[in-house]
Amino acid sequence: MDWWVWGLASLASYVLIIIYLSWRNPEPHSTWQQIDLEQLKFPSNFNWGSATAAHQIEGNNTNNWSSFEERTGIEKSAKACEHWQRWREDFNLLSELGVDSYRFSIEWSRIEPEQGEWNEAVVSTYSKMVDDLLQRGIKPMVTLHHFTHPIWFEELGGFSKKENLEHWVNYCERIFDVLSDRVKDWCTINEPEVFSIMGYFMGLFPPGRKSIRKTLRVMRNMMSAHALAYRSLKSSRPDTRIGLAKNVTLFDPLRRWNLVHWITAKVLNHLWNGIWISSIKRGRMLGRRVEYAKGSVDFIGLNYYTHVLASPFMPRTIEVDLPKRKHQIMTEFGYPMYAEGLHRAIEMIAALKVPIEITENGVADESDSLRPEHLHRHLLVLSQAIEEGYDIRSYHHWSLMDNFEWAEGYKLRFGLFHVDYDTQERTMRESGRLFKEIIANN
Repeated sequence: MDWWVWGLASLASYVLIIIYLSWRNPEPHSTWQQIDLEQLKFPSNFNWGSATAAHQIEGNNTNNWSSFEERTGIEKSAKACEHWQRWREDFNLLSELGVDSYRFSIEWSRIEPEQGEWNEAVVSTYSKMVDDLLQRGIKPMVTLHHFTHPIWFEELGGFSKKENLEHWVNYCERIFDVLSDRVKDWCTINEPEVFSIMGYFMGLFPPGRKSIRKTLRVMRNMMSAHALAYRSLKSSRPDTRIGLAKNVTLFDPLRRWNLVHWITAKVLNHLWNGIWISSIKRGRMLGRRVEYAKGSVDFIGLNYYTHVLASPFMPRTIEVDLPKRKHQIMTEFGYPMYAEGLHRAIEMIAALKVPIEITENGVADESDSLRPEHLHRHLLVLSQAIEEGYDIRSYHHWSLMDNFEWAEGYKLRFGLFHVDYDTQERTMRESGRLFKEIIANN
């Protein structure tokens, strides 16, 4: 056969593969200008809330992140929002919004600053927080690990060593024993894929490593950590709901005609999303059995922000603007606003066949010019998904107020309330007033 026949056959095969991949993996987008974004409809029992994380707002924590700040010279969290002293004031903000749910995290390093040293005064403060929320008619959702843990645990190797998981489970059991009579919704770990990849592959989170081998090990160990905590806590109080907060970032090919870009996107989707969902469905991760992982969620928390356009030459730093489609709006974080992807993320995690809680969704927007549009678009997609039959129980906006945004420091502002870091004054943004109105009308 002549070479040109082979060439034509190869080209035809390539085109057919691209057509098939595009058909099986659509990337929908809406013409938002033609849609009435205010036509939102939510069930009467839907829970509206906001979310924070301890290290980002409490201030003056001594943990793996504060140690990383000192070692690398990145911007220090320092006093943050002084929430540890101002938490009652901040809970007034929740009441002002009219939310009925609040997701926050417990700072392990405050509770157990040294191995085996249990700070009862700190535990008492967290207990008072729970009581105060309940008195306001706000349901607490507690996260046990949101990127931070004690320095002594980090020095032991943290989640990179399986033998350390007993320390993690012990901490979970002790705080659970104190609060579980009043807290019914628990997230074990926030975004284990972000923690492991950013900390052990990209080196942008503590401990700042760049090792594929250690990244994969930490992934498996964090899944085990979740599963072990789930089994232990459920055995003591079966009436509680325990889940995992999973960040779903969608990876789409940068050029939809480029097979290499398709392969890159498929691999990244599997590493970021697929293996975690599979481990809960089947109890296996990266070809290995993860003990107790199968079925280890009563609900799945969904943190959704964007999609990433993938190619083999993606940067290993977040200090760049990621590519976007021509019709998309770029956010201050450097990624595109892609509300349509929220439906795709919901469809993906619905495979777990458990209720879905939207545990994070928001946008960095200091001027507050984009956040109202962001809210409307994402809530419209969410309401449509509920109408289609997806079991979605809540929406927690990230974040209640501006805070320390990890590797980005204080330059990015996600809050419904603006924070003046010099005076610590909180001021409701226009988007906060919009969110309050949406809650009141739904």
